[in-house]
Amino acid sequence: MIFLRLLALLAGSLVLILPPIVVAGDAHPGMPGWIAVGGLAGLALVALSFLYIAALGDRMRRSAHARALGGLLLLIPASAAITMLATRTDEALLWASGTLLSFTVLMFISFVFPVTPDRRQRPMRQRERLEPALVLVKRHPSAERRGASRV
Repeated sequence: MIFLRLLALLAGSLVLILPPIVVAGDAHPGMPGWIAVGGLAGLALVALSFLYIAALGDRMRRSAHARALGGLLLLIPASAAITMLATRTDEALLWASGTLLSFTVLMFISFVFPVTPDRRQRPMRQRERLEPALVLVKRHPSAERRGASRV
């Protein structure tokens, strides 16, 4: 699992680093500012989903809330990759979207899908009524004579 968490950390950092490197500054001179800001916010959400998996991957098996949030966060890169696969025709973008989708599905199957709790420690059995209780404090004999209730 640590290998997959390290891969998620690498993917989260690459999502933040690679798009500004690949897209040249003069490649889209007429792009409105709100589209650029929306694209950066989307990249930040995709990176956040992978960084969340990298940070809390080991706790996700024990906590249903963390697993649900991880599943919701992984919906963001999956839906973005499916949208790019359905709408674009550029070969490099299709390869990148396919890689992103397959990695997202791998993370979902590895960390979110196994809903059985991690059984490293055997659950404790309930105490039987016939077993004597552990007495840590010895009672004084005068308390027994007065009829004090037993703990």
